[in-house]
Amino acid sequence: MLAKPHSPDELRTTFQGLLNQALTRGRATRTDCGLGPGTLAAIDVVAYDHPDAEADCIAAAYDAFYREHGEGREEVEQ
Repeated sequence: MLAKPHSPDELRTTFQGLLNQALTRGRATRTDCGLGPGTLAAIDVVAYDHPDAEADCIAAAYDAFYREHGEGREEVEQ
């Protein structure tokens, strides 16, 4: 049986949680979370740079998420 696709809200929550773990603990992502490969790779870069991840790395993670999942950019920018 195929898994149900993740909703935009679930993906956003997952992204923010994994990015937070990368920033605060240097924890790499898991691949079964529903996020795209570019987003996962960008979060892993942040985790690798822990505790010294720069704003450009964090912004790149958000850009990858918006590029792959296309949800929420308007809400964040308001």
